[in-house]
Amino acid sequence: MHISKIHIQNYRNYNDFTMEFHKGLNVIIGANNSGKTGLLYAINLLNSPTNISVDDFNKNNLLHFSKLYVNDAPKIVIEYYISHIISEDNTSDESIVRLLPFLGIRGFSQKRMTVNEKNEYNISATIKAVYSLDAKYLEEYKKEIKSINDSNDYIIALSRFVNKHYSWCYTNGISDTRSDQKAATSVFDIRFIEAERTSEEVRKETRREIDAFTKDSSHASEIDNLKKNISADLEKILSPSITKLSGLFENEHNEIGLEKGNVAISSAVKANFSVSDSYVTEVKDTKSGYSLPLKHNGLGYNNLINIYMLIKLTEIQKGRDFKILCLEEPEAHLHPSMQYKLFKYLRDLDNSDSLNQQIFVTTHSSNITAVAGIDNMFMIEYNRSLTPPDCSQQSLKKQFEDVNGENTKAVAKSHLTKFLDVTRSDMLFANKVILVEGIAEKLLMPLFMEACNCPYEDEHISIVEIGGKHFEHFVELFNENRVLKKVLCITDRDFKWIDEDGSLKSLGDYNVEVASHILKLKKRFNINNFYITTQMIGGRTFEDEFFLSNMKTGISAKFLKKVLCDSLNDFFDKYGFNLSNWDAHQSDIDGRSIKVIKKYLDAYNNRKDNSIENAQNYEKIVFAELFLHYAKDRKGDIALQILTDNEMTDETQKTKITVPEYIKEGLEWLLKQ
Repeated sequence: MHISKIHIQNYRNYNDFTMEFHKGLNVIIGANNSGKTGLLYAINLLNSPTNISVDDFNKNNLLHFSKLYVNDAPKIVIEYYISHIISEDNTSDESIVRLLPFLGIRGFSQKRMTVNEKNEYNISATIKAVYSLDAKYLEEYKKEIKSINDSNDYIIALSRFVNKHYSWCYTNGISDTRSDQKAATSVFDIRFIEAERTSEEVRKETRREIDAFTKDSSHASEIDNLKKNISADLEKILSPSITKLSGLFENEHNEIGLEKGNVAISSAVKANFSVSDSYVTEVKDTKSGYSLPLKHNGLGYNNLINIYMLIKLTEIQKGRDFKILCLEEPEAHLHPSMQYKLFKYLRDLDNSDSLNQQIFVTTHSSNITAVAGIDNMFMIEYNRSLTPPDCSQQSLKKQFEDVNGENTKAVAKSHLTKFLDVTRSDMLFANKVILVEGIAEKLLMPLFMEACNCPYEDEHISIVEIGGKHFEHFVELFNENRVLKKVLCITDRDFKWIDEDGSLKSLGDYNVEVASHILKLKKRFNINNFYITTQMIGGRTFEDEFFLSNMKTGISAKFLKKVLCDSLNDFFDKYGFNLSNWDAHQSDIDGRSIKVIKKYLDAYNNRKDNSIENAQNYEKIVFAELFLHYAKDRKGDIALQILTDNEMTDETQKTKITVPEYIKEGLEWLLKQ
């Protein structure tokens, strides 16, 4: 039995919000204040509907009270859609009894299916919970707010009504028939482990299990005999003390009038202890052998123990699949490797259908998302651009469902399953995403963003290096996703300057030729939240465009010297960025380098465009190509050298580097609202 869908109105961040869930593991991800915790609280309200205050009402609606709540007081409405499969021969299933007041009879027979020659029924139920003002106080409410103009004053007045005259009402959401609160709140047994947690939840669960055991008639007499024997043994041990106390109290002789009232003080020893309180969970040091109470153990391992025990306890409660576990930020106090291991365990249980309960998890941990599984994850955001603002959500399982026989999304999902590691999972939590091809762009992008006054941290931007040109698999994650994130794709033009005949191509060819992977991306993702930018002044990759962008300031000379060997550095010191001098002094170039240098000199001399006005541009392109040739096998190292080179900053620690224009263009788009 599980909550298949929830519909929330006017609660916290949620104005009118609907979300479907999985039977087992549900991992909910999103930025801070996106509504994750509020969603867990909304689920938990079905079991624990107390502690509602005026602050639980949607504040955006309360601010417009003069339009929305003049003739009627605000209310919170939450509908819980429940699904359950019951077999006709399962006599131990208690779930159906709990669901009876909320079942929809219509269409019941159509939900029948035969499994192993036995009939099973996929039944549906709906619980509608409404938190509203008692109708008896509506006129009083309307009278009080009639003269209120300020929203703060309205909230203060409303809080008085909420504290005194609001209550929950439960109905069958299918037939709209009224139901008892206890019937609704006892459908599920919900455990909510908040981010600030203790061992109390585990203690409640173990106590409940042991109490159920001791109340069973077959065990109750054994427990009574045990207590009787313990009482007798204690009485023997305490006999000297009991004799003294009896002498003091049993011979009162009507000194204070007890005898007159036919009352006397007697002494006895009775072991009236709670059996469940006698059961304690401790941690044992496996090397030394000593044990400690949970509260004396480290928080990280305690979290792990608590979560594990709450999951495992369902295995001994057969036929009671009405348990729900809500985990808020389980990564708190847990080492990354422990987070990974815990959720690998949960994912494997879910895949084998052995979870035995529905689990809701909110997290900010990329270690968890890296292993939880794409099908188990939901993205959520608080969308202020909506009118009124509301939360949006997207199931990643549905995000990657192909339609019309296509296989594109399935391929993307398969790729992401392999490559959505801890580092790349960071994009799931960001507000905006920058996708780059290689490590050099990833390392230098924060520096570029700082130079362009693009607040890297404030905008919650994630820079993801995909290690190639498979952008389509990552962009598919955001393709028509209801959780809108701006995705900037910074990719290479991949223009080949040197033609097959060894000549240098023209700028005209460069300006019209578009790489096939760029055309593919533009055709596939014609969406407003996606933007592609690539080199524009002659570069074919990030490195040579970066080089060209910094030639005016002389910084490119420093770049080139970082990649040339000592003999070529000496040569460059003599002749600088002058191809005519390089051509005239080829004999000064060492034997190992002359073959490479001659290739680029010949390409320039045989260029297809011999116009004088473009000669200088082609000369720069040749030096950029030369830089790319020597840097291509150590791009990450070069980027790190640039980041740590003091000569790249001025006396105020501001970078001297010029950001390539195509990257500026992309960042400007990313910052637009």
